[in-house]
Amino acid sequence: MGFETDSEKAIKVNPVWIWLPPALFVFLAGVIFLTSSNTEIFLYINQISSLTGDKLWAVLTFFSDGLVSFVILLPFIFRKPRLIWAVFVAAVLFTVLGQGIKHITQIPRPPQVLASDRFHLIGPDWGHNSFPSGHASMIFNLAGVFSLTVLKNWIRFLLIGVALIIAVSRVVVGVHWPIDILAGAAMGWITVWIGLVVSKKTAWAWKGIGQKIMGAVLIFGCVLLFFVDYTGHQNIMFFQRIIALIFLIMGGHEYARVYSWKGLFQTVRSSGTRD
Repeated sequence: MGFETDSEKAIKVNPVWIWLPPALFVFLAGVIFLTSSNTEIFLYINQISSLTGDKLWAVLTFFSDGLVSFVILLPFIFRKPRLIWAVFVAAVLFTVLGQGIKHITQIPRPPQVLASDRFHLIGPDWGHNSFPSGHASMIFNLAGVFSLTVLKNWIRFLLIGVALIIAVSRVVVGVHWPIDILAGAAMGWITVWIGLVVSKKTAWAWKGIGQKIMGAVLIFGCVLLFFVDYTGHQNIMFFQRIIALIFLIMGGHEYARVYSWKGLFQTVRSSGTRD
């Protein structure tokens, strides 16, 4: 019998955790829309940076970037390649769907609607189409893939809480409305569940050569983060490089195991058989 990684075990998902979080996000977005409180809530949340300073929120919003979120997954390349593939699939889904909605709705971002003296902008304004937030989709994609596969509820609540703070940072930095965040979070959660379903039927993509290709792509992402100001927040470039280096070291070690573990396992087994 061969060595079984965590990703080869059955993933059982409680339906409550599949549907309850996105349903709650959609409900809250509906309440905000019906009460016409989107701008009011935006202005209230946006002023938080006056109490904490800009850098904290620039760092937090950094973690919702797509490339950064994928780099964070690199240390799981050996044990949980299926989850990484599920995130890849989900990212494609919510990107295509999200971009389609953005171009149909063409809802302007806060910097295009509000006078500069009414809110605080941290970093670039990132164009025009605001709804939904792709960054919120990405961070809830990441939180969702682990929340739907862990067994302890306190871990789920922790992951959702952290993801919510990071997603809200998009409002604090001044580039998204609250409804954008809630819609993006719901989209990220649902698409990662779809990604988990798809991953069960596409094992070729996260086993063998597929696993090695994913790992190589994520390592390239670490290198890219080290040299390129990818997020537009130049004041956190040093932090970006530190994160890239940490995950390159941690993930590089796990990626090496993808190539060496099978041979090591066979050597140990053969040695035990001879004895």
